[in-house]
Amino acid sequence: MSDSGFVDEAPTGAPHGAPSGARGRARTPGSRRRPGPAAIVFVVLVVGLLAFGGWAWSSRTHADDVAAYASLANEVEELDRSMVPLGHSELPPCREGVDGRITRTYPPSTGPQAAELVGYLEQKGWTQGTAVPPVVAHLTRVEDGHVLTIDVAAGALNQLVASLTASSPGSALGCLGR
Repeated sequence: MSDSGFVDEAPTGAPHGAPSGARGRARTPGSRRRPGPAAIVFVVLVVGLLAFGGWAWSSRTHADDVAAYASLANEVEELDRSMVPLGHSELPPCREGVDGRITRTYPPSTGPQAAELVGYLEQKGWTQGTAVPPVVAHLTRVEDGHVLTIDVAAGALNQLVASLTASSPGSALGCLGR
């Protein structure tokens, strides 16, 4: 206490100017103040905007993938109309799994010859690559920056086609909505 009657030290337990409810709780160097409602709302808005931006960007990419897949499905349907075999089984995308591949399985005696099918696809802009047996032809084409593939399975190029499997990057995405 000084000569004038004032105390030079702050009361223990609370800094000068602290609300009366805070007097019992001393602030230590490691303690932090709780965020107020405005700070919480701000953080929620920032996180929401970032999530919305990420969703919008990724759905644009997914829309491109699904468009490439639709183009591939149209290509296979056109192939079915142009090269009419005596019969084939059609495995609709997404029925057996979620990979969305388009599959045609031909009977052993009525399918088209593999070389004829590959020649038709090459005339349509498909490029033949390295095939791993039982696939005799691995064909690719780029559609709007997306690589589409068709695999032709047969004993050899001069034999009948056993199956044709087409896929694109959007194949699995196309099955999400089904």
